Amino acid sequence: MKNRNVLRIFGAVAMCALALAACRAEEQGRITRYKPGVYLGEKDTQLSTAQEEQLRERAGGQGGATLPPVGGR
Repeated sequence: MKNRNVLRIFGAVAMCALALAACRAEEQGRITRYKPGVYLGEKDTQLSTAQEEQLRERAGGQGGATLPPVGGR
């Protein structure tokens, strides 16, 4: 009888520990109720001039015109 009570208490403590461990810090305060057409996230930070220039340079090297084929075909 005493073993059953100890086992029940241990089980309850284990369940509480599992429930508390499941609450990860990065999931706290996240948006759980959404509104269609409304962005509820944090405001974006303003990019510096250097960051904007770096993004322009990176974008310039992507996509765009293709080179003519080489080899005469």
